[in-house]
Amino acid sequence: MLKVYGIEHILFLLIVTIISTFSLILLKKYIKNEKKQKIVIIIFAIIHFSLVVWNRLAVNEYNLNLLKLLPTSFCGTTSFVFPFCIVFCKKDSKILQFASSCALLGGIVTLAYPDFIGQDASIFYDKTITGLLHHVFLVYNFILICIFGRYKPSMKNWNSLILGLCCYMTYGIFSITIIGNSDAMVIYNPLLPGSIFNWFVTGILFIILYTICLLIYERIAFKKENRWLSNILNKFKKNKNNHINDENI
Repeated sequence: MLKVYGIEHILFLLIVTIISTFSLILLKKYIKNEKKQKIVIIIFAIIHFSLVVWNRLAVNEYNLNLLKLLPTSFCGTTSFVFPFCIVFCKKDSKILQFASSCALLGGIVTLAYPDFIGQDASIFYDKTITGLLHHVFLVYNFILICIFGRYKPSMKNWNSLILGLCCYMTYGIFSITIIGNSDAMVIYNPLLPGSIFNWFVTGILFIILYTICLLIYERIAFKKENRWLSNILNKFKKNKNNHINDENI
């Protein structure tokens, strides 16, 4: 039986990491034209979406009930949304920033701990391999749009995560109450059985990590005068100086 960090899982991670790294390096080096970059992004978006649809079909034993094919997890939902976002959204879009954040975190966390990996003795079992691969493409396509310059996160779009999570939880309630799923978006059951990582704790941790990463990114990628935190501090200093001047008058 397969297990997390068993030989099959480790080999899968190694092979995927090597192939992904070299392919991204080659794409960055040789695909310079914006039109060609767009074509590459569309191709990988189609592959990604096809994998998550295949996974949903496999999980539902190839039952063609469309409502049952809708995803019930954060990563599954993001794999449905993210391919469309990277094709149709502008690089400074709030929707793209939310979807990209979910894609990166969800992809990395799930590949590091795929709790579904013990479904069969073979990693090539359709439910298992498609589940692993659509999470791979969450991370791969995130890096792809970054190296092509088609995604630029910003603190000015910080609230996109809050709004997006509200939409996800609303969808989760719809999935449970209307479609009839036993759980969705970890509303009833935590990410890890018996842990504290329910929807509330997970959401708070995600928001904290998201904020820290954005601040670090802006510090590295933005000039000081363009950073969100610098602008806030400058406005605070300006208001403070204006207040002092008013008192002196």
